[in-house]
Amino acid sequence: MPRLALVSLFLLNSGASAQRSLIGFEGATAALDSTGSADLSASYLITAHHGLQLDASLDPASGGSLASAAAHLYLIPNNDRRYGAIVRFSDIDNAPIWSIEAGIEGVWEREDTTFGPRAGAGLARPGALDYIFASAAWERGLSDAFSFTASATVAEFFEANISAIGTQAEVALNYQQPDTPFAVTVGYRSDALTGYDTRASLFLAASYTFGQKPAFAFPDPLVGLWSRGLVGN
Repeated sequence: MPRLALVSLFLLNSGASAQRSLIGFEGATAALDSTGSADLSASYLITAHHGLQLDASLDPASGGSLASAAAHLYLIPNNDRRYGAIVRFSDIDNAPIWSIEAGIEGVWEREDTTFGPRAGAGLARPGALDYIFASAAWERGLSDAFSFTASATVAEFFEANISAIGTQAEVALNYQQPDTPFAVTVGYRSDALTGYDTRASLFLAASYTFGQKPAFAFPDPLVGLWSRGLVGN
């Protein structure tokens, strides 16, 4: 919790001051959903062709709340694409359980369609859990106000008390009137893990964006393990 509070305060303060000066700041998005998750992202231009996105999130997990912070350092070779590297750290409150991961990612835009792949590896301690993951996200504009998104993540966990493959999938319909900062999303999530029952749920989310919406999402490949209390065993 203290880590998330500090990161969130930094993002909000630096985002607000950068917006006033209009130097480097691209935009930020804050979101809440019906599952109890809260996310905050802010992006900054370092040069005309380099950027930095910072993320913070708070999610429910078995045994406590999960706080995460991530940094994306990326190139902007053209206006329709961005690619770079990500580092993410997650921590369960009231327990010495944490994970860290790193990977590469990209975002490509073509007219009304956006595609974003990602791949990487990570580890969690205690429990000597190592994992690799790959994910992809797709968004298609349906009209001026509606868009459809779909994403999938696959992760392999090994060298611990659990050796399994986890998959996550999400589809959602987004509504946002042009030139307004508020958006509403309704969607469906599915979480499967080898040897365990598949979990699925509907969700409703609300978000507020000022400036340009940060380009990179940051799905957690360990979400199926956090929710089942399998990290740190």
